[in-house]
Amino acid sequence: MKNNLGKFEIDVIINKLIYLSDYINDYSKIHEKSLQDLLAKYSPTKNLMLSEIHVIDCIGKNQLPNATFIAKELNMTKGAISKITSKLLKKQFIKANYLENNKKEIYYTLTTQGKEVFKVHEKLHDIENEKIINILTLYNKEELLTINKFLDDLLNEL
Repeated sequence: MKNNLGKFEIDVIINKLIYLSDYINDYSKIHEKSLQDLLAKYSPTKNLMLSEIHVIDCIGKNQLPNATFIAKELNMTKGAISKITSKLLKKQFIKANYLENNKKEIYYTLTTQGKEVFKVHEKLHDIENEKIINILTLYNKEELLTINKFLDDLLNEL
């Protein structure tokens, strides 16, 4: 550090970043709990794993995705996607489809029940995004540019 000016402030920021990092590391658990709570409230569907919900989300956002596409989108193995889609087929959240000219490749679509889960997942993301938007609207344009530059610098160094 060039000098001690701002050392206290930098230490405070580092401590806050550590806290934020811990929160982000636990985020999938928090996200899954929030999603289960919303599913219980808005949908009769319960007991879905977060990975299953993300496969439903991927299928809902894309037209006729196959296992290879889903695996790439979610950064998972094709074998893992195969297991998840088998469970989702049994639970009747998705349907397996074949194109007329290709009976080998399976493409997936959501059932009515799968569409409900997809909508609830989108609602959760809307709620989470709204929290961030509400915080960011407290800052003026110059401050937002500084925040954005800081995040860019941070991400480029990680």
